[in-house]
Amino acid sequence: MPPSLSGPAADAVDLLDRLTDSWAGAIEFIEEDDATVAAAIHLGQVARLRYAAPERVPTAIRTAAAEALRYIADTPVSIHGRVELLWYLREQSVSHVYHRYGNLGLRGDEPRDEPA
Repeated sequence: MPPSLSGPAADAVDLLDRLTDSWAGAIEFIEEDDATVAAAIHLGQVARLRYAAPERVPTAIRTAAAEALRYIADTPVSIHGRVELLWYLREQSVSHVYHRYGNLGLRGDEPRDEPA
């Protein structure tokens, strides 16, 4: 059974629940122990992890992430949402003609159309 909250913390959780119900009501929260998370990392089921501070990352999790070459974002959480969300952004750039930095590699000698 998860720990219960009381006082100001419980009030804050209740307020957060009410304010986000219209868009976050379908989010499912689960609790897992460190061994379960480490196993999920090794199985490739975890792409990224977010901890609020470096000292909060358990040794087993850090070891599993290092072995599986997974990234752990463990800097303090930013109060600026747009900055904080950068930890979760997975950028992709697709180009059919040129490399996104202008390097054509093996295709460098191919004839090209003049720019319009």
